[in-house]
Amino acid sequence: MQTLTRQSPPRPILDRAGGDSRFPVSSPLEHGLAALVPVSLAVGYTVSNGVQVGHLVALLLLPVWLSSVARFRGATILLVLCVVAPVSGAVLTLLARSDHTVNNAALVTNSVEIIGLGMGIGALLWSRRVLGGPWVAVLFGVGMTTGIPLGSGLGSENPWRFAFSLPLTVLLLAIAWLLRSRAVAVIAALGLCLVSALNDSRAGSAMLAMTAMLILWQMRPTAAGARASTIRTLLSIGVLGSIVYTVTQAVILGGLLGERTQERTQAQIETSGNLLLGGRPEAGATFGLLTDRPWGYGSGITPNLDDILVAKTGMDAIGYAPNNGYVEGYMFGSSYEVHSIVGDLWILFGLAGAVLAIILLVVTFQSLSHHLARRTASALLIWLAVRMLWNLLFSPVHSSIPLLMLFLAIGLVVRRTDETAVPTGKHIGTITLPARTSR
Repeated sequence: MQTLTRQSPPRPILDRAGGDSRFPVSSPLEHGLAALVPVSLAVGYTVSNGVQVGHLVALLLLPVWLSSVARFRGATILLVLCVVAPVSGAVLTLLARSDHTVNNAALVTNSVEIIGLGMGIGALLWSRRVLGGPWVAVLFGVGMTTGIPLGSGLGSENPWRFAFSLPLTVLLLAIAWLLRSRAVAVIAALGLCLVSALNDSRAGSAMLAMTAMLILWQMRPTAAGARASTIRTLLSIGVLGSIVYTVTQAVILGGLLGERTQERTQAQIETSGNLLLGGRPEAGATFGLLTDRPWGYGSGITPNLDDILVAKTGMDAIGYAPNNGYVEGYMFGSSYEVHSIVGDLWILFGLAGAVLAIILLVVTFQSLSHHLARRTASALLIWLAVRMLWNLLFSPVHSSIPLLMLFLAIGLVVRRTDETAVPTGKHIGTITLPARTSR
């Protein structure tokens, strides 16, 4: 008589170091395509008009990854806004053409960039389900390292700060996540922090110090099974952030990171009374422009003289002297660049862009607090979240896109779906018996 054995269906493989899950697949082709996605998106090779090779790969795989989006909290609304925002930017461009010059090339490039962001997020979420978060991050780091710009521009002036720091940080912290070693993660974060500090990267070193502190914070002893509340976790993040800011500023002003860094920091504090505003005077321009035109300007509009004067007035109000080539050439030469994801999205895409920025902020806090409260936050996820908060306020949207994609791809929280829920039925061989129901 043949003995029937009960078998459970395949369960998702859980990565305790990052709270991520992936599902076993049998197709080598699927693995190969899933590996191609992060590498192609991270290299950032542009074909034409802002269209990158990674965008084309994500577009071709659209039927494959589209269903994965709904399985992650916040992913659907993000992708919808990545489609709505370019439409809003185009409409604003049409409305403003009576008193502004239209730049069709900027309209196409800015629109492609945001649509590509949405497709990249969706494709990376599918790759995460196939390969797992750590491998997606490692492959993304490999792609970024392959695409390091060498020998020109700011990269030649300060190679670490403007060329090597971001790709190597992603790659090393991703490897630490793959190894599931918090000790390795702390050592990597502190080592990168030291190198950044010695290469005049004040914000970069502070973010890495914050990352190391939050990894150590997760290792603190508590009662078995205890889970911190979201509010308490966010308060802890705020306290640690204040400590890092205060200590970093004291170290710099004490001259421990070099005379040049000390002089630049002191000058920025004297400009506005605050290191953040002094170091990012574009915030004054953002406030002035959005106060003057809160519904936005348009993704294909070239700033006119009135816009530049409004921006300069806002910058002058915080103590910055705006009559220079940086303001007229870089910030408002052919488009609007206010060195802030929030400001860029709002100005270029109007209220739809502002809503997208708000959702990004909410998702960042949600992801970070979720993983920290459960002690499943990897060093990479923490660093990307901290970097995300900084970029939302103080970095251009154009240069922030790659890290934005990666953070959302590994940081969005998985919904409770049929795939992640434990089935209630019993499996006997290939026959599934229904679960017993109560009457």
